[in-house]
Amino acid sequence: MRSKEQENKRRQRRRKKQLERAIHAQSVSLDGLAELHPRGVVSFDLEMAGAFPDDIIEIGAIRLPLGNDKIEVFRRLIRPRTFINRTVRDMTGLTKEDLRDKSTLDVILPEFLDFVDPEDLVVGHAIGDNDLLSINLALMRMNHKNGTNIRFCPRYLDTVRLAQQLLPKRKKYNLIALLESFGWHSKKKHRAFEDALASYVLLECLLEDSAEKPAWLPDLLTRQGGRELVLQYLDYEEDAF
Repeated sequence: MRSKEQENKRRQRRRKKQLERAIHAQSVSLDGLAELHPRGVVSFDLEMAGAFPDDIIEIGAIRLPLGNDKIEVFRRLIRPRTFINRTVRDMTGLTKEDLRDKSTLDVILPEFLDFVDPEDLVVGHAIGDNDLLSINLALMRMNHKNGTNIRFCPRYLDTVRLAQQLLPKRKKYNLIALLESFGWHSKKKHRAFEDALASYVLLECLLEDSAEKPAWLPDLLTRQGGRELVLQYLDYEEDAF
């Protein structure tokens, strides 16, 4: 029995390594941005229950299509399959009571995958090592249950790596610290939609004076309702408008 359990664990580790390689292969470099022709840009973030890397309790995203001036929003709370640990409760303010009547990830995750166009560029803070892996680990479990073979490996731009490249002398690269260095301050911390919005604002700040900034990159603040949406969740220390 122990030998079988060990083999299962080895198989899981191999699958995880394969997922990590598949995800990292889709990373977009700063130099490669101008060559892209995405249909839209999606900035997203996850919140986790804490015990397992695939136990997602919140997905928040904005999508900026290149074909029009809209801002599309995705916000879902998800009932965990395990429990919310104390650290997550303290960071997010979410409790099991908040999530008791919510749909499970098996229902919500396919909705999110439909929200993202296959030709979109995906953006997020540390999404290459964390969020994309968590989604694919959840899909692996769902695939085993449903007999499917679904992966989520879009082209993506990680704002942590982008900041490390453009601001190499910084000591801290967490989202809040980087935003504050550009004058932005989050009104709420560690919630998926707020962090997704903040990640896109950070992306625009990082690329503002960069020669590699692509002409197609949508300006969130000038989109219909964009200014109001940003100021609902972020403060600026000066009059940015």
